[in-house]
Amino acid sequence: MHPTQRPRAVRVHFKTLSLRVQHSGHNADDVAETVLMNVLRGDIARLRRCTAISTASEGEGVVPRCKPLKYAYEKEIVLYAYFKKLDYFSTECIYSPNAYRGHARTFLKDLEAVRPSAIMDVIHSGENPSVREGVKMPVQGTCGRCGYISSQTLCKSCVLLEGLNRGLPRLGIGKHHRLHGKILSQQPLTQAEERKLKTLEL
Repeated sequence: MHPTQRPRAVRVHFKTLSLRVQHSGHNADDVAETVLMNVLRGDIARLRRCTAISTASEGEGVVPRCKPLKYAYEKEIVLYAYFKKLDYFSTECIYSPNAYRGHARTFLKDLEAVRPSAIMDVIHSGENPSVREGVKMPVQGTCGRCGYISSQTLCKSCVLLEGLNRGLPRLGIGKHHRLHGKILSQQPLTQAEERKLKTLEL
């Protein structure tokens, strides 16, 4: 399953079962990688949210998420599962070698070889970012289609589905063409725009 579709599938399943909290297996390594990615992207809003143990409130109409393993190292979890003879998923995602997260993971592992406390240091740095007074922070909204939390008009999951339904798998990826917004908002295209769309590699 594609990484953008996995949370959507889990969310739908949780709502069907009327569960109150979603516990994820994100560990210290995952959280530190996310902090690094948000720093490298300059995404202050996500940087503040990514280190929280519990995210989203019931009032937002989504199932709140909780990361109980936030301070547990990945290797500790694997060792525990191994010695307790628990079944665990050890295969790497087929999309991960080319993912942006892979670069953050490699950097973090190199840093950890020099400074063993690097993972926890990065997490603690992300927990208390210093933001100047008066800096306008983006407001977290919801997807106009599925209602899930999103910083854009449409969440990545809906953008991917729209692109696949229209035969435009690259829709919403990379540099945006001016027709992207029109397609995603389901506005009718003119004949000239339809012709142009066929020549573009979206």
